[in-house]
Amino acid sequence: MAAHIDPALVLAQPFFVCSLVLFGIGWFITFIAACIIGSAVRLIWVDLFYNLFLLLGTALAVSTDSVRQYRLVILTFTAGSLSLLFTQIDLAINASSVFGYGASKFSAAGAGLIFQALALLFWVVYFGAEEDSLAKRSINGFTVPRTHNDNANNNTIVSPTQQYQQPHYDNQSPVAANATVVPMSGANGAAVGGAAPEYAYKAKALYSYEANPEDRNELGFSKGEILDIVDNKGKWWQARKQDGTIGIAPSNYLQLI
Repeated sequence: MAAHIDPALVLAQPFFVCSLVLFGIGWFITFIAACIIGSAVRLIWVDLFYNLFLLLGTALAVSTDSVRQYRLVILTFTAGSLSLLFTQIDLAINASSVFGYGASKFSAAGAGLIFQALALLFWVVYFGAEEDSLAKRSINGFTVPRTHNDNANNNTIVSPTQQYQQPHYDNQSPVAANATVVPMSGANGAAVGGAAPEYAYKAKALYSYEANPEDRNELGFSKGEILDIVDNKGKWWQARKQDGTIGIAPSNYLQLI
């Protein structure tokens, strides 16, 4: 089955989009400078074509949700590109003393190379970090909230995983606060009792989520799985899997489609 290109998967990750823009600007500046320099520094052209391939390939992997399959490939090519970039940056910085003329065009090439290197250094963390790591989730835009003690000036940092895997319960109710009430489910996952809710939305899982075994209302799912959603308000959404299993799911693991 051919991979489906979905630009929304790229746009849903703002920090990655920023790195793509920075990489693209740096590549364009270097390309213009290389056209002016000509064949004086031929290795710049090798770096340009290499990085163009890396830029397009990485964007394609993200837009087809194939990063997990090509993660090591991306990291390997990124390491090779960084090696080339650092070599070219050193040549560009020392170009005025080597060539004795046209130092401004080498400075422009060096600036473009530095932009590309900064973007790739970010990619080392972005693609190298594990999916469940704090660094990866923070890069994806999930901030680390703080809970404040009203009686003391004491702040405790709570990770997104802790925030969503340990929801607050009101009056010992088994349903998480601010979540839509989920009907009880039978052995086959079908709702029993009361009218069946209307699933007006669909969402794609950005990450895998393992439900709390002590809370039968939580719904576990795998990355890339498509869920039906009743309401998209609050931190917990009432969801239904393709096999009919229903439950509540953390909204920061899901993206509406």
